[in-house]
Amino acid sequence: MSGLTTGGIYAMVALGLVVVYRSTGHINFAHGELYMIGGFLAYSFITQLNIPYVAALPLAVAATFALGAATDRLIFRRLEHSHETTLVLATVGLSFMLKGISRFFWGGRGEYLTIPPIVDPAPIFVFGIPVLAQQLVVLVAAIVIMFACLLFFRLTIAGKMMQAVAENPLAAYLTGIRVEQVRTWTWGAGAAIAGAAGVLIAPLSLLTPDMGFSLLIKAFAATVLGGLGSVAGAIVGGFCVGLIESLAGGYVSSSLQDVSAFIIIMIVLIARPTGLFGAFRLRRA
Repeated sequence: MSGLTTGGIYAMVALGLVVVYRSTGHINFAHGELYMIGGFLAYSFITQLNIPYVAALPLAVAATFALGAATDRLIFRRLEHSHETTLVLATVGLSFMLKGISRFFWGGRGEYLTIPPIVDPAPIFVFGIPVLAQQLVVLVAAIVIMFACLLFFRLTIAGKMMQAVAENPLAAYLTGIRVEQVRTWTWGAGAAIAGAAGVLIAPLSLLTPDMGFSLLIKAFAATVLGGLGSVAGAIVGGFCVGLIESLAGGYVSSSLQDVSAFIIIMIVLIARPTGLFGAFRLRRA
């Protein structure tokens, strides 16, 4: 259950990574910090403003969506025609900036912050296996959010425009789609998915400004395992990474739990660089 719960969170963050990558062709290395900001916003809404958890979730998602859209309009749109290295460094700089902001607003309240559980913390038994009710809530909510994202991309006009921009920006522009505006929506959507993951995991974890980096590595391992650019691959890869991490820590050694993501990345890049759902492509010499 622990592996499935964390795998659902990894899958959500990996899905946000893929959404941005398909539209821009770049990995957002500040994506983990957007996840962290979502958790801290939920903390402020719940513990300081006394907003119920059910209402704090959409509020934090909306706030992270606005943050993602603002970073595109203020930073990345100005660097659109810059060298790829410049864009990578910009995302790294944004991650450090968000860490500094989180330390300024929440760092003085202690090394770690916690959110009270939204359900009874006592475990329940499913087929004789003790399971935390909060884990079931996180897992079900993660599945519902990911399913809603898939429906959004397949059934809505905005989702189809995002896919069109991701496949061929020039062709999308020639058909009348406002490519720059759609990319802003994409950055916002990716940030919102990461923020939702942060809100879901907040009652189960300790909130700290440095929590985003390790999550980014594991989500990136999920995208590599599933196939970089594949939405379905990000979801399947996230659950696989969560299960592998939990089983490796429980049955092999607890020291492998934190490095299992790096091992997955190395094995996949050697054995199948395109991932589970990626297609092999021929390249002419």
